[in-house]
Amino acid sequence: MQSSTTSRIVNALSYLSILFLPVIFPLIVWIIARASDDPSITKNARKAFWSQIFPLLYIIFAILTMSIASLYQATFHAGALFGVLLTFALLIALLLFIYNIAMAVKMLLGRE
Repeated sequence: MQSSTTSRIVNALSYLSILFLPVIFPLIVWIIARASDDPSITKNARKAFWSQIFPLLYIIFAILTMSIASLYQATFHAGALFGVLLTFALLIALLLFIYNIAMAVKMLLGRE
């Protein structure tokens, strides 16, 4: 089933919002679109939201891990752990950024 032009644009904007209003725009679209007749908007807004908020959740996890490790004064070097966690955070953020841009292009081309 071919999506309407409006659906494709809203879906693409949900993913492209990583450039101008990450997390907030897809969340608003997701909440509003639940009442719409087009389930693809809800599905894509939900995917965009989670793909944009996941790096933040990972950073919170990394900070908690570092805090707990520093409280227990672990025998390993905490700086190395921080470096590894930060590297993974940046890699995850980059991959999800590329994913959001690719999904926006896919939505605009109508290949849903």
